[in-house]
Amino acid sequence: MTWPGLSRLKKPWIAPGDGADHITGLPLELRAHIASFLPFRQVGQLSSLSRPWRRIHDHTPVVHVKLDDFLFLTNEMLDEDEDHPGVLDDDALAGLEDSLLRRRTEGSGSCKVDTLRISYTPDDARMARHADRIIAAADAREICVKVPNSGKVSRVAWAVAVPPSTRDLEVVAFIHLAPAIAGPGAAALRTLLLHHAVIREWPRLPSLRSLTALCVTVLAPFPPAAWYPQLEYLGIFNSAIDLARVDICLPQLKVLEMDEVHVVPPGGAGKPLADVTVDSPVMEKLDMYCSTGCTPDYGLFTARVPRLRHLTWHHQFAERVNVHFGSPSSVGSGSIVFTWNGGFHCRETKECKALMMRMLGGLLPELSSDGLADAARPYMTLDKYKVEDSDTGEMFPEEKLTCNLKALMTSREA
Repeated sequence: MTWPGLSRLKKPWIAPGDGADHITGLPLELRAHIASFLPFRQVGQLSSLSRPWRRIHDHTPVVHVKLDDFLFLTNEMLDEDEDHPGVLDDDALAGLEDSLLRRRTEGSGSCKVDTLRISYTPDDARMARHADRIIAAADAREICVKVPNSGKVSRVAWAVAVPPSTRDLEVVAFIHLAPAIAGPGAAALRTLLLHHAVIREWPRLPSLRSLTALCVTVLAPFPPAAWYPQLEYLGIFNSAIDLARVDICLPQLKVLEMDEVHVVPPGGAGKPLADVTVDSPVMEKLDMYCSTGCTPDYGLFTARVPRLRHLTWHHQFAERVNVHFGSPSSVGSGSIVFTWNGGFHCRETKECKALMMRMLGGLLPELSSDGLADAARPYMTLDKYKVEDSDTGEMFPEEKLTCNLKALMTSREA
């Protein structure tokens, strides 16, 4: 018996089992895009599949090169107790360099390398020489240089020579010094991203528009305005700044983000708290964020940002503030938040409230102390509750003091 409508049910789709090569039939640009997810050595192996795949390595928009893949060890080396640098396949690397150089000189359409991702150890002079040649030959718009994490701290000075076409540079240098940035493209670089590096000297990059530092250690004073005359964005995240004074004074800086940044004078405990100054005549957004009780206090925080429109200030305490936020009520959005937790060593709520009021005084300089308190009170909240310690399960009291800047400033316009 056939049930009504059963014959109309769709059968599950099954991929054709004709054994045909459906990928080879795709357009060259799409096949090259798929191949670009592979390491370059594997892309080269695809060229031997068939005629349609010949020279596919000349069309991948993204080139991945891991120089460790060109390094091998003999049995004798493996038997030795001491580390051995191994043997580089110089012939294969020379072929790679020639291939990239040919793509650069042809310089049209899909032959150009858009992104180069290269991994090598700069402490190894042989690898560094090949890396320099590969970077120069590719002349990619975007370059990512990664130094593998060997677990050994290195303070060997090294450099990245940026080719003429490069506009975006990313450097991931685990427990290594940040590189010097030179080459014919350094003066035209627009974006720089530094990961896990130790910064003992800032590079001079006159065309840089965006600078991001993630998990870095900063040992050098921030550069003067002349070094970054066009920088518009500066972001520092999960980093340590070992300086007694931080001066961020950049003429075109529009956005500054500092998230979980530890500013500690050299010598640590017993030293005066560090002072932080932010000075930019065109800054529009300032975000300062840290977790409760997780970053050191500032001694003095100074801000001269007359065009600021957005302010986010979460949990970072400063013993003193000297702030100039421009015309009255110019800041139209953001929030100021402080949290006290009974399980952490952090400032009491009354101290945080006093700091909040000093900051609000910079936002609304036209108001007296009493007038400021009356204006801010409806837009300040104090929440009290308990939280559980994730390790011990113990319950701790917590208080969260918040000021909604957007609501406060909107009320001033009414």
